[in-house]
Amino acid sequence: MRILKPEVAKSRKEKILRWVVQQYVETRRPVGSQMIASEALPDVSSATIRNIMAELEEEGYLYQPHTSGGRIPTDKAYRYYVDYLANVQKMAAKERERIEEAYDSRVNEVDNMMVQTSRLLAMLSGAAGFVYTSNVQEQRVQRLDFIPLAPGAVLAVLVTESGAVRHWPVRTGYAINPARLRVLSRFINEEIEGLTLAQARRILWQHVHSGHQEIAGMADLATQVLKDMERPQTDNELYVEGFGQLLENTSEDDFEDLKQMMRFVEERERFSSLLSEKMTGMEKSNQKLNVSIGSENELKELKNLSIVSTACKVGDKTVGMLGIIGPKHMEYTRVMSLVHFIGSLLESSLQNWTALPPTEKGEDYE
Repeated sequence: MRILKPEVAKSRKEKILRWVVQQYVETRRPVGSQMIASEALPDVSSATIRNIMAELEEEGYLYQPHTSGGRIPTDKAYRYYVDYLANVQKMAAKERERIEEAYDSRVNEVDNMMVQTSRLLAMLSGAAGFVYTSNVQEQRVQRLDFIPLAPGAVLAVLVTESGAVRHWPVRTGYAINPARLRVLSRFINEEIEGLTLAQARRILWQHVHSGHQEIAGMADLATQVLKDMERPQTDNELYVEGFGQLLENTSEDDFEDLKQMMRFVEERERFSSLLSEKMTGMEKSNQKLNVSIGSENELKELKNLSIVSTACKVGDKTVGMLGIIGPKHMEYTRVMSLVHFIGSLLESSLQNWTALPPTEKGEDYE
């Protein structure tokens, strides 16, 4: 009897496990030893393969639904498969080009960019795509500018360091000279650039109440803008697309899982809280790509689903994340590559995001 070297036996065992996971992902049917012998390892007997599969079952990687049938992968098997793919994932050049072309249509606001990104993830994966950004209130200010719209109306535009944009109209009831607006913008930006919104509001309120000369004559405008900045955010920080496509690609066996997931995602606060915790964990561990499979999600609504996500950074600060939610039998090779690549595109867009042109230093009141 020929005895295999330990490394050869280990390699064969891992190859069988990978093949079972991949085959089950493609067919959704239990995999038997004869199939592996005929299609994956023709030089290995069915009896040997059966013994290896029995070992994998004892180790918690495989599960046999029926004693006379084949085996299916467990969460532990999917985890092994995902970790393996993390080192070998590649994406076809044609698909990269397709993604880049879809992403190259620039948008004017980050909100639209987030919607576009979640739709792109859903379209290319056939599952649900999501984008999550941290609350604007927690971000640091890059610029606050005022644009005259009409006599008695000004547009306030707030841009954070992560590229998030808020804009809202402010009614003054009187015409303001554009040059005075530029001076006010310059003064405010010199005071609040790099501060959080809470810090910026505190500084500006101090100047309003102290009667600072740069704000003199425009205190009403500054006060109104500060009140608007203090209002709770109504804009969504969570963008989810693709439930329709996911439904089309769902078998009857998975339908109940999908219904549970949809109910959970519709509870936006719970889902946002989950993603916020995940984002914080990834930032602390400096993890770029995360895959949580089935029971690893620790939520009953997601116990039969997987989440593949990546963090987006601006500088050294994690400002959001994106990913795909789908069945455990998803095609991990492609989905992981897809999430990683689109994440890098979004991150690049955020890092290259330019605010409104700065005011001219030499300008003064007219």
